[in-house]
Amino acid sequence: REKVAMLLEKGCFGSDRILCLDTPTFADDAGCLEFQKEWIPEGVLHIRFANPDPSVTSTADGFLKGSNVTRVELFGLENVVSIGDSFLAECSSLTQVDLTCLCHVADISNNFLSICEAL
Repeated sequence: REKVAMLLEKGCFGSDRILCLDTPTFADDAGCLEFQKEWIPEGVLHIRFANPDPSVTSTADGFLKGSNVTRVELFGLENVVSIGDSFLAECSSLTQVDLTCLCHVADISNNFLSICEAL
């Protein structure tokens, strides 16, 4: 939440209700990208991860699991080779996902995009 608050203060949350996130800010030292639904400010329906970071090689378990977002865009994550459990799972409002940058994924764990009825 502190990271999101910091980004909001920097003006990364536009009037169009798109939350543009700086990918390196949400990656740990091991190159794992993490973002939980609890970190999403109220009213945000569209999340865009931008600002490529070649050191990001995986996503954490529960990435955006259960969020109410309708659209998610990931950019610059060509080096991601492993997707954690429940990636974008249980996102019942999700209608658009751009995962084109995830072109080298070798390992996808359980519940990838599961229970996303609107997709």
